[in-house]
Amino acid sequence: MVPIGSGAQRPIKTVLLSRYACYLIVQNADPSKKIVALGQNYFAVQTRRQELSKKTTEEDRRILLREEMKLHNIRLAGSAKVAGVIESRDYAIFQDHGYRGLYGGLGAKDIHRRRGLKKGQQILDHMGTRS
Repeated sequence: MVPIGSGAQRPIKTVLLSRYACYLIVQNADPSKKIVALGQNYFAVQTRRQELSKKTTEEDRRILLREEMKLHNIRLAGSAKVAGVIESRDYAIFQDHGYRGLYGGLGAKDIHRRRGLKKGQQILDHMGTRS
């Protein structure tokens, strides 16, 4: 029974979902809601565990991690926007500071140079699973 506006209660139907149905719902829901963010994190962790339990090549792991990073970057962009990072230039500066934190002070341009990347190539598309 659940309460309704008038103080009365009404029964609700219980629905059982498959694991895959839960995954689809959580992955397509609003990550700013705490329960959704927790669900997305749960499935990311489970995916990673599954990945590690199988023998996979470095390239397979890199591709899986890149897809995971895409999801995290979408959430990060949303959080940055809420925090006031709206202009493209400001977001580029925001991202560059993230790289500096991960790469011992190296910014995006430094990383591009070090890895020999051309203009337009994305750093994350050329990372290994440990770098």
